[in-house]
Amino acid sequence: MKEAVTSGIRRRYLLLSLSILFLLTAAGAGAFVYMKHSQEELMSKQEALYDKQVKLETLRDSLNDMFFRARGYVAFRNNEELEQVYVDIEQVNDALTELKNIHLNMEEKQLTQELTEFMAAYENESLPAVIEMVERDDYEALRKFSSSGLTDSVNQFMAYAKQYKTDIDDDLEALSAEMLQQANQFTLVMIVFIFLLFLFISYLIWRMMKEIVRPLEHMRKVADDFTSGKNFSLLPVNRNDEIGVLFSSFGSMIRTIREKEEELMAQNEELIMQQQELQEHQTKIEDSLRETKQTKERLERYNDLNHVLSFSLNKQELADSVLEYLDNVYQLDLGMFWLRDSGEHALKGMTTTMFEEFSASRTEYIDQRLKEKPFFALTREALHEKGLASETVYVNDYFAGVHNADGQMAALFGGSRIGRAFSLEEQKDLLGLLNRIYLAIERIQLYDRNVGERILNERIVNNINEGIQFVGIDGMMLQRNEALCSILNCGNVPLDAAVEKGQWIDRLASQTDDPPKMREFLEKCISKHEHGVYEYRYRVLEPSEQVIDVYSAPVLIEGEKTGTIFVHRDITKEYEVDQMKTELVSTVSHELRTPLSSVLGFTELLLHKQLKPEKQKKYLETIYKEAKRLTNLINDFLDLQRMEAGSQAYQMEELQINEIAVEAVARFRLESSHPIVVVDEAANVRVEGDKERLAQVLTNLLGNAMKFSPDGGHVTVTLSNEENEVIVSIQDEGIGIPAEALPKLFNKFQRIDNSARRKIGGTGLGLAICREIIERHNGMITIESEEGKGTTVRFSLPILSSGKSRVIREEGRENSPSVMIVEDDVSLALLLSEELKMNGFTVIYHLNPSEAFEEAKRTRLVGIVIDIMLGDDLNGWDLVGLLKEEKETRDIPIIISSALDQSEEAEKLNQIDHYLTKPYPPNQLSEAVLGFLTEPMQQGIIFYPERGSD
Repeated sequence: MKEAVTSGIRRRYLLLSLSILFLLTAAGAGAFVYMKHSQEELMSKQEALYDKQVKLETLRDSLNDMFFRARGYVAFRNNEELEQVYVDIEQVNDALTELKNIHLNMEEKQLTQELTEFMAAYENESLPAVIEMVERDDYEALRKFSSSGLTDSVNQFMAYAKQYKTDIDDDLEALSAEMLQQANQFTLVMIVFIFLLFLFISYLIWRMMKEIVRPLEHMRKVADDFTSGKNFSLLPVNRNDEIGVLFSSFGSMIRTIREKEEELMAQNEELIMQQQELQEHQTKIEDSLRETKQTKERLERYNDLNHVLSFSLNKQELADSVLEYLDNVYQLDLGMFWLRDSGEHALKGMTTTMFEEFSASRTEYIDQRLKEKPFFALTREALHEKGLASETVYVNDYFAGVHNADGQMAALFGGSRIGRAFSLEEQKDLLGLLNRIYLAIERIQLYDRNVGERILNERIVNNINEGIQFVGIDGMMLQRNEALCSILNCGNVPLDAAVEKGQWIDRLASQTDDPPKMREFLEKCISKHEHGVYEYRYRVLEPSEQVIDVYSAPVLIEGEKTGTIFVHRDITKEYEVDQMKTELVSTVSHELRTPLSSVLGFTELLLHKQLKPEKQKKYLETIYKEAKRLTNLINDFLDLQRMEAGSQAYQMEELQINEIAVEAVARFRLESSHPIVVVDEAANVRVEGDKERLAQVLTNLLGNAMKFSPDGGHVTVTLSNEENEVIVSIQDEGIGIPAEALPKLFNKFQRIDNSARRKIGGTGLGLAICREIIERHNGMITIESEEGKGTTVRFSLPILSSGKSRVIREEGRENSPSVMIVEDDVSLALLLSEELKMNGFTVIYHLNPSEAFEEAKRTRLVGIVIDIMLGDDLNGWDLVGLLKEEKETRDIPIIISSALDQSEEAEKLNQIDHYLTKPYPPNQLSEAVLGFLTEPMQQGIIFYPERGSD
């Protein structure tokens, strides 16, 4: 019964609310569904009308295009118009097909069927007939055909389509009006629905005010009156719902409260008495809590000090923390904690100047007192600590030492309190704390020593040239030095970082020439059961080839293996020296035995056989040549030995490098069949050097150029200036050098290893000697080569400054005019060369007339200076004749430079342009050559050289 009453209001209001909400929701949902269905039907009709209108307009436009294109074809006989007619026919047929697929009335269906039949007849009969008439030019038949009425059905459809568009627009307008009317009706329904919902909510509020709020307000008024002690009247409520139960319970509660009031008053008096007792106990508890809090704070500071003593590895931090802790505990006015050995100190209330004064003047007294007793306290009258006080103020000082196990003082503590003395208990407590501090000081000292030893060990290991790595028993790489990372790429991992076994083995093995064997060696060495020492040799290919010896040794502690040490030693230089020794033995044995065999063989023939004089001479020449070859070989070895020992002597003097070059070329021209060209472009050729050694360089380089040009070809010696240097280049047209062999060519005993070059022979010392000589002259030597196309060797020497101004061609200037000098007198040739270069010419020097003739055909020249008395085979006039007979050289101006009087050769003077009789001033030659440039010759080219002045 109680449960039924308790749920009365909730059930009544719930049923009422749900009923009205259900009716309103059903009515609203029905109206919404009806209006939505009506709107969808109207939208469907509207879309159908739009679709039909679009298709009819498309059909009408296609028919218009078709007849327009057909008339264009008939009028202009344009086949493109005819092709477009067929395209339009296809579009009309497609439009008719689409029109049949939508809903049509009977009239539309009939008209569509008639148009379909017309299109079939038009496409299959009418259009072919029109095409035939057009092709026959039968326009009379065309006029009759066009008035035959064949297109009436089409015109009828066109008119219908136009009228139908108007009808569809009317239908669409009617549909829009109907949709607007339905929307208005729906709006009205929604207004009614909202009004009904408002009435429902108002009714619910009125019922709640009447049945719930008013009784509760009455109950609240009764409660307020009861609380304030006023009279009140609680009327009974004849209701069986929750409000009735609440009124009944509230009345019972009021009566119960009145009955208990007197009992509570008595208990209140007893509680007041107990409260007084509790307040007394609370005061005692607060005092205990205050003491506990102070003890807690002291313990926290003590824990902080223990933390510093346990973990701090910084002496200054230790000193600061100790003094801060002692100050917090004992409330010092002045304080000092001083580490005597290392000098770190912490101060409170003292300046650095005061501390320095104390350490200089008062420590002797304090040390003496602390030898007698571990701590002491004294009282003194305050001086600068007195401050603003007018009466006498006393300062209490306390000093204690921190001693090590040997009794020596490691630290000194001093504290002062103004007007407050240190009790004996405090003095003993301070001493106990300070004795504990020594453990921390000793621990820091041990740590500093360990750090120093570790840093020393690391520096020793890192400064060792050998790469060292330590691998643990589990295969992890635990340590390595910098030398190892200079041999092998260790990545970006720190040197002391642990690296997994598989990771470091794979990385190390992948950089060697045989990764599987390297991996097998490493796995074997780090095995737990291997206690032996093993060695292995491997190669590192990148970034440069290195030969490495590695050996492993186990690390044993009490006979048990705890790890493995690997030592990697770079033996590349030693390996190369061994290879060089082997190469030296092989080269020397070959290079010495070959000429010795020839000498011994021919000598034996001369001793034991009767030979004709001409054969004897030939054999003796061969013996001489081979002996000279042996001498040069031995001289090369001796020169190299002296250079390496630093005992090679150089006789430095002022030289002209072009003179040395011309003399070297002259010697080779007598011994070689290779054409040699000297091109002198250098305005300044004065250098400081050893003539014999520079001649040795040129001889070696020219010898190499001809030796490595077994098929012949020109050898060109070029002299030029760059900034403050003279550049000498020797270029050949020989077999060339592979690009990978170029960086090693200047090494001793370095020879290019292939079959073609092995046949040529040589010791591999020439270029090494050349580099040593050039570098001792503060120069530089380089090689450029392309295999199969030849080699160019260049060396530079610093030039000497000159008091005379010389003309040096501007950098990048092209078409410098070239003059050839054919002269067997080296000194005169050099003199004439200097004169011409001073006037901006490039000089090409030749001794052999045949070679000069070939060079003239290959090079554009502004003039040739020829000496008549040249050689046995050809003289100067022979060379003039060859030049004039050749088409390419006949127009080159020729100057004869001869000691013979020109009257003796009068009949040949018509072949030349100028004749100079020796001796003559060199400027006459330059004036003559400059005169050639004032006339339009040289195949239409006029050169304008720079004029120089002495």
